[in-house]
Amino acid sequence: MDMRRTLLRRVEALAPEIAGVSRFIHSHPEEGFRERACSEFLAAALAHQGFRVERPLRRLPTALRARRRGRRAGPGIGFIAEYDALPGIGHGCGHNLIAAAAFGAASALAPLLDRTGGSVWVFGTPAEEYGSGKIPMLRARLFAPVGAVLMAHPETFWLVRTSGLALDALRFEFRGRTSHAAATPWEGRNALDAVIGLFNNVSALRQQLRPDVRVHGIITKGGEAPNVIPDHTAAEFYVRAPRRRELDEVTARVKACARAAALASGCRMSVKASEPPLDEIVNNPVLSRVVEGQLKALGVRGLPAADPVPGSADIGNVSHRVPTAYFYCPVAPAGLDLHTREFARHAGGDAAQKANLGAVKALALAGLELLRRPSLVREARRALQRSASR
Repeated sequence: MDMRRTLLRRVEALAPEIAGVSRFIHSHPEEGFRERACSEFLAAALAHQGFRVERPLRRLPTALRARRRGRRAGPGIGFIAEYDALPGIGHGCGHNLIAAAAFGAASALAPLLDRTGGSVWVFGTPAEEYGSGKIPMLRARLFAPVGAVLMAHPETFWLVRTSGLALDALRFEFRGRTSHAAATPWEGRNALDAVIGLFNNVSALRQQLRPDVRVHGIITKGGEAPNVIPDHTAAEFYVRAPRRRELDEVTARVKACARAAALASGCRMSVKASEPPLDEIVNNPVLSRVVEGQLKALGVRGLPAADPVPGSADIGNVSHRVPTAYFYCPVAPAGLDLHTREFARHAGGDAAQKANLGAVKALALAGLELLRRPSLVREARRALQRSASR
């Protein structure tokens, strides 16, 4: 029987197990680096499918890596699983579906390895939302065995040529001097003035920023009482741009806004990264063509040419080191926004599980194509090297 048909039939046969992974993770929402139940369940499900599972990984207790090898040499193909939940919302980003899709694609593809050669890997990556667990995994060279990485993310539409903004997360603190706000205000150095000055300076800076740059922040500490001049305030900002080199320039200007606010108010300022820096997503053109071809073979038509809603994700850092295809799969009706309780409810339902099989099939078929044609993996590596040199 043709390997493609065999693979698609196996996906359908695995549908109950795929939905089981999704529903377990959905019903056990765990925040970043605390996904113990979910990572244990996924590890057990992969072991049941014959994968050799490694966990914990390099001081990351909820990370995992699983592999199956064929009888002969060939490329390593990696599938990305995420399983952390949003605080107070649950799986409003559908990470239960991401983990299930990676599990399903790898499990469907693995029995064909003796015919194709090569290896199939699943990377369980914690803390995508807050903490960027893929970055310490990269530092530990845990992705080194694979020549290509494939990941599908839930959305309301199909999109292959996704994009993602580079991001710097900054925490600013201002230190001043307390005083009675009515009796002796001149004795104080108002740290709240400093943090408000930072926001005002950033608002003025936006006039000179490109339209695809984003700067947004919140005050996390503003003082204790209205009749006491605050001596300690804090704010957190996200700064985003389409490319890291542009972001470095914008981040430097935002820090200058903070220094100016501190100088004007007579306060001291400190700044540090509140989360690991994220790089923009580099969707590998070779792998994107492979995924697009498989979607068209599955009957998907009218793929958008560009990403209408780019965000930021730690898969971007992976994409600078390993050729990566990161695409969206429609699992919810149009107008249902991610990171909402409504999307979280939908992500656990029957309709989302059924729709997610489209992502599983696309991932599995793309993986099969790469295993059967190792030259594509080598071409993808060359494309990544060319993009890095520009």
